[in-house]
Amino acid sequence: MAVVGPGALGRVFAARLAAVVPTALVARSRERAAELGEGFELVHPSGRSERVRVPVFGPEEAPPARWAVVLVKGPDTEAAARVAGGLAREGVLSLQNGWVRERLRAAAGEGRLVDQGATTAAAMREAGRTVWVAAGETWLPPAFAALAERLTEAGLPAAATPEVAARRLEKLAVNLVVNPLTAVLDVPNGGLLEPELWPTVRDLVLEMHPVLAARGPLPDPETLLGRIRRVLAATAANTSSMRADVRAGRPTEIEEITGVLLAWGRAGGRALPRHEALYRMVRALKQVHRGEPLEE
Repeated sequence: MAVVGPGALGRVFAARLAAVVPTALVARSRERAAELGEGFELVHPSGRSERVRVPVFGPEEAPPARWAVVLVKGPDTEAAARVAGGLAREGVLSLQNGWVRERLRAAAGEGRLVDQGATTAAAMREAGRTVWVAAGETWLPPAFAALAERLTEAGLPAAATPEVAARRLEKLAVNLVVNPLTAVLDVPNGGLLEPELWPTVRDLVLEMHPVLAARGPLPDPETLLGRIRRVLAATAANTSSMRADVRAGRPTEIEEITGVLLAWGRAGGRALPRHEALYRMVRALKQVHRGEPLEE
């Protein structure tokens, strides 16, 4: 097994999988692999903490694997997919945020299964530790049934099901609201539940729903709003990944999330002014935090 991407969630998946099957964690470079080779502190959802060591490799040194799970940020998709495609004999599965299926398949190459699943597993890095927030649930395409069994055995509940198409779109819908809005407003997830902000959440859902529904199965707007409300309540104190990236001046996943929606809207002849405004603001904030001049 190979896990490509040693971020917080990648570390959790690698640590759990290593307990049931030989697993390699693949970093972007040999130097980064050496840094991670000393291990890391993993805090479980129960609060229990342990020191974990998983074999970590640079992309050139990583051993072949039956499966490769891609857990990198959206901008790194192509590079990670090329590495994963070179390692995996049977299949490459992305569990990334946003929508990267087409880019993943183009970069990973032929001769193996390549697709994107969806997961509600959550983790974050905090004060030098990797905090496993929730095991969540993971949905894989039916052809990845053997990988789903391994994930479940490792304590990461997973199912290989045709419902993965709906789960992918639903996760994208949640990300389309939570990530850019918390980044622009600089609030934790629970801040979006405030009475003054909830109408904005509703407006974003109503605007994007026809575009997403044209791409596959999706709950009706009211049901989707209810699910977003539950996600926000369950993660109220959390900082979204996009908010954290903007604050740190790192590249965001705005292209893989809102950029994809806007492209779909253009293809269908539908304007998305609220999402367009968020897209522009996130891009501007990234430049401000980096100290770069704003684009004209």
